[in-house]
Amino acid sequence: MNELNWWHDVTVGVYGAFLLACYDGNNEEFQSICKIGTRFSEAMLEERSASLRLKVIPKPKPYYRFADTINPDVWFEASEVWEVKASDLTISPVHRAAVGIVDSDKGISLRFPRLVRVRDDKAPEEASSSEQVAEMYNAQKHNHQSNREDSEDD
Repeated sequence: MNELNWWHDVTVGVYGAFLLACYDGNNEEFQSICKIGTRFSEAMLEERSASLRLKVIPKPKPYYRFADTINPDVWFEASEVWEVKASDLTISPVHRAAVGIVDSDKGISLRFPRLVRVRDDKAPEEASSSEQVAEMYNAQKHNHQSNREDSEDD
């Protein structure tokens, strides 16, 4: 899954937590999908922080869609695409990814996300789309139901 990173909380000298987003091409907006802040090496945090320092903006862009409860220390221009691995996708009252596709009022979020690599070959608008996120959620839901049905037969 490729997610876009556009804000951070500040910790000692580096940004310590990152809000990631998918891209909704129909509405031309970036929709929050998760906050990631664990499993980073010190070197990785320093590298990401150095890369993003020049992309600080005073406030979120009007096409950043996120919950009112999200209040980061610093906002960034949408500029990096990250490849992220997660344990699964869940319905979220906080995150706005694919809102209205799977649930009318709630989005989808990633559980236990971790950075695999930065995708320098992709532009922010090429991050995973909200439709792709909804498809992955539905496929996962279908696979979980199939696995339960298989185990019930044993």
